[in-house]
Amino acid sequence: MNLLDLNRMGSCSKVTLDEISIIIPVKDNQQGVNHFLDSFFQTHQLKDFPREIIVVDNNSAIPVFIPEEYAKRSITIQLLTCDKPGPASARNVGAKHAKGKWLLFVDSDCISTESMIKGYLTEEGSAVGYQGFVAALGNDYVSKYYESQQIHKPPSEASGLPNHIITANVLILKEAFNKINGFDETFNLAGGEDIDLGLRLSKVGELAYTPGSVILHEFNDGLTGFVKRFIRYGRGNRLVREFHKVSLVPLPSTAKKKSVLINNFLVILQWLCLLSGYTLEGIKLLRRSSSIVKDHSKTALNANQTINE
Repeated sequence: MNLLDLNRMGSCSKVTLDEISIIIPVKDNQQGVNHFLDSFFQTHQLKDFPREIIVVDNNSAIPVFIPEEYAKRSITIQLLTCDKPGPASARNVGAKHAKGKWLLFVDSDCISTESMIKGYLTEEGSAVGYQGFVAALGNDYVSKYYESQQIHKPPSEASGLPNHIITANVLILKEAFNKINGFDETFNLAGGEDIDLGLRLSKVGELAYTPGSVILHEFNDGLTGFVKRFIRYGRGNRLVREFHKVSLVPLPSTAKKKSVLINNFLVILQWLCLLSGYTLEGIKLLRRSSSIVKDHSKTALNANQTINE
């Protein structure tokens, strides 16, 4: 779809409780699903329930299930499957089956709070996407770094509005989501697919921050998970650059909370991991491009030989 052909959407429908569908993609994280549902029912009463919760199992080695204790609650909990790899594909499956006008995307390693949904209900529907706040659940140094460095808060435009979204806690108007054909399933890893969606979504309407909606994110995979996550983010950023021609080259930065000494090490490690992933994906794209050129040249040569014969 050519984004230049899309008309920007004006005033959207007000966010209402009965028009929110929660969508959670998951791969090999049954415990995460259990924790989210447990925290949801601890922080939400019947009067606070949204329209539905949709869990999409994305090729888990052991299939995910909805525990009976949750399935009996007075809210529809759908369990769907998605065979195509990547959270982008899984979220699209969830969105396709969602009955609500608003899609609330969260991750399977997130924990609900009382304000997760209530925070969005104050919005009048002037935007097509609302970015909620993502706080760290743990008190370890890695978790606190994510929060103090605002890793899960998209950067702002000059207008003060977010220039993309982070899918750990974001509410999107389904009409706008469908208008841009949802997530780009070319992104088969958890990285870059949300930036890409946000950039395309901003072409059809306004994005806004909703700090009143808070969700807690578990970062219990330690330093190993930290390294893997930022390499993955770097790869995703390189794909975004390829598709949108925007500069996302990782640049060195400084810790926002320098008084915590470990943060000064982590900010350098973050940059190196992002740069590694960005470079690796760039090499992959270069090889793919070279292969396409070779295949094209071979086809052209065969065609010329056929003509000469």
